[in-house]
Amino acid sequence: MPRSRPTSWQRRHRSAGFTYVALLLGVALLGASLAWLGLSWQLASQREAERQLLFAGRQIRLALLSYQRSGPVFGQLPTSLEALLHDSRGVAVQRHLRRIYADPVGDGQPWALITDEDGHVLGVHSRSQRPPLKRAGFAHDEDAFEAARSYADWRFAVRRAAAREGDGGAPARRDERHLYRPGAHVDTPTADPADGSHISRP
Repeated sequence: MPRSRPTSWQRRHRSAGFTYVALLLGVALLGASLAWLGLSWQLASQREAERQLLFAGRQIRLALLSYQRSGPVFGQLPTSLEALLHDSRGVAVQRHLRRIYADPVGDGQPWALITDEDGHVLGVHSRSQRPPLKRAGFAHDEDAFEAARSYADWRFAVRRAAAREGDGGAPARRDERHLYRPGAHVDTPTADPADGSHISRP
C-alpha cells in the first residue's frame, strides 16, 4: 500500500519542530558563549588588578626605602603611610610617595600595615584572601610570592634590620661619608676612605 504524502499541516508542524530544536540549540550556544566571555573578562580583570597591586606595593616599598635613606637618622621609618607624602624631618620637605595608592584587590579595604615592635611601618600587604593567578615572573626579591596562597601573602616590605638601632643601643646615625667637606682634599694622605681621622684641616 503506497504511503500517503504528508499534508501541508504536517509539513508545517514538522518544520516548526525543527525550528524549535534549532532555536534551543542557538540559545544554548549563546549561553555558553556568554559564559565563556564572562569568564575571560573576569580573568583579564583579575590579571590587571594583580598588575596594579604589584605596582602599588612596589611604589610604597620604594618610598619606605627612600624615607630610610634620608632624614637626620639613617634607617628611621615612619609610623604611618601619610608620612611618606610629607616628610618634614629635614630642612626641606620631601615627598617619597606621590599618593597613597589604594589596594586594587582589597574590595575597598585599607592596606594591612607591617610594623615593628615600636609601631614603625616596614611595609604593607593586601587583606584579600583570594588566591592569585600569577605564579611566576616576579622580581628577584619577590620569590616568596610564587608560593602565595592569597594576595595577603604578597608582602611589600623593607628589611627589618635597616630599622634597628645601631651597636650598643645608640640610634644609627646618618652615613655622611659621601658628603663633601671643605678642605678635606688638602694634604690628604692615602688611607681607608671610611676612616675620617686622617683628614688634615687647613
